[in-house]
Amino acid sequence: MSTFEKFNLRGKTALVTGGATGLGYHMTKALAQAGATVLIAARREEVLRDAAKKLMQDPEIHDIRWHPVDLASRDSVQALSNYALETLGGIDIFIGNAGQDFNEHLLNIKNESIDQIMQVNISANVELVRAFLPGMRSKKWGRILFSSSVSTVVSSPHEGIGMYTATKGALNAFTRTVAAEAGHQNITANSLIIGFFVTDMVKQAEELLRTTQGEDAARIFMEDFVGMTALGRAGNPEELEGLIQLLASDAGSYITGTNLVVDGGMSIMLRPNGTA
Repeated sequence: MSTFEKFNLRGKTALVTGGATGLGYHMTKALAQAGATVLIAARREEVLRDAAKKLMQDPEIHDIRWHPVDLASRDSVQALSNYALETLGGIDIFIGNAGQDFNEHLLNIKNESIDQIMQVNISANVELVRAFLPGMRSKKWGRILFSSSVSTVVSSPHEGIGMYTATKGALNAFTRTVAAEAGHQNITANSLIIGFFVTDMVKQAEELLRTTQGEDAARIFMEDFVGMTALGRAGNPEELEGLIQLLASDAGSYITGTNLVVDGGMSIMLRPNGTA
């Protein structure tokens, strides 16, 4: 088999939570362009429908499906896993990309918010892995990926993400546990320590600061993050696509149990980048 063929995902099924927007959209695109049938899941049906329609306009993509899910609801998570098992016969590639952050200081965050962020960022991922792992084991092939955060390895210039960071850190540990327990069945598990990418959410946050606090606040928001990277720039979401194809395919079959940093060098910087 050629190296190129090792990236081929024809005949594989995939689920990407949060796969209709932001980095999740590009993860979905990468899997689908490699030949996988991809099921995308998120809360808003109209967003899922629009994303599926847009992706299907790509001549390289043949099968995008969608199903709504509220990861804060165990019943909704169960309904998603049931749908995937019944309609696709199981999931070969699971990407737990969706996450939640209340952006509240630790001293102010409510107990209900703590319970919800734990359910969305941790428990829902555990429940979905538990649903799909038996099928992966029977096929002796599977790929599990999680979206984590660079905030688990380096301090953020902005406060209020304590619980988000804690849950992503737990996800990193869970990744290693899954990799250790499932590796003998040719199943890999990895998490992506993701840094600062210019997604629609980042653009919206920048615009909100611009309209509420002025141009200087928006500029400082971007400069704070960009200045922490070794490359002196934010990431383009398309720069994540090749990595997704690698880790989800036979091309990355010997990579497992890693918390792989994709941050433009943010986690190695000891000082702000003066060239940013």
